[in-house]
Amino acid sequence: MKLLKKPIVQILVFGCCLAAILLIVFGPQTPGVEDRKVLIGNADVAQLIASWQRTWNRMPTEEELSGLLDNHVREEILYREALNQKFDENNSMIRRGLIVQMNMLAESQAQDKKISEEAIKAYYDLRKDQFSSSPKYTFTQIYFDASEAEAKIQEIAQRLNNENMNPSDSDLPGNKGMLQQRFENADDYNIRRALGEDFSQKLDELELNRWEGPISSGFGWHLIYITEKTPPEPLPLEAVRENILTELQYEEAQAAKEQFYTELRQQYDVVYEGIAKDLVNE
Repeated sequence: MKLLKKPIVQILVFGCCLAAILLIVFGPQTPGVEDRKVLIGNADVAQLIASWQRTWNRMPTEEELSGLLDNHVREEILYREALNQKFDENNSMIRRGLIVQMNMLAESQAQDKKISEEAIKAYYDLRKDQFSSSPKYTFTQIYFDASEAEAKIQEIAQRLNNENMNPSDSDLPGNKGMLQQRFENADDYNIRRALGEDFSQKLDELELNRWEGPISSGFGWHLIYITEKTPPEPLPLEAVRENILTELQYEEAQAAKEQFYTELRQQYDVVYEGIAKDLVNE
């Protein structure tokens, strides 16, 4: 009984009693009538039709439109009920989805901005070395099984050079399979198709008019005799215009997103506490 006489206990008991009375009188908190109302209007129908046309390139049939409306109502009810159940609070997936939508909103500000021809030309002039054709090679290759020792292939290369054997000789060593032997002015794409990834990059280090190697590939070992190299050349602006436009649009979207966040950041007062404060002040 002495415990009940203490003020703090009396306050707690009074609070519990008041909560119980309010619950009995008013009942549990439930969504209002307006929260349970789902209005579907012309704007919703137009949006559903537009979305369907973007996907299927045609108008939906009456049956398809009816199905779209049913699905829209279903999603709206599930969404509303999720909010009523407070599933959106402290939900990392919803948090991430909303952040993605905000970033998309920010990037959309740059979509309507037209990239000028002057900007495309300036981008091309500044980065012309990035828009070059691949080097081209005229060469002959002979290949050997991967089971052969690398030292043995090196000895063969030395012998071919000592004997001044050239690619046109008919008694060259190596496998006589279906693999292409002679390449005329071949670029990176054609070499990769025939001999595998990264093969053309290895050719750049080889000397002209002598047997070089061995170079490995998925087929085995290769000895290479290069007679001509054509260095990379800048591609004309029109050949890379679409690539530059894509790059500029991406940069504009990133800049718009950063500007969007900067303006929002100025509207918020961010307070750091504890370890976070120490980290920021370092």
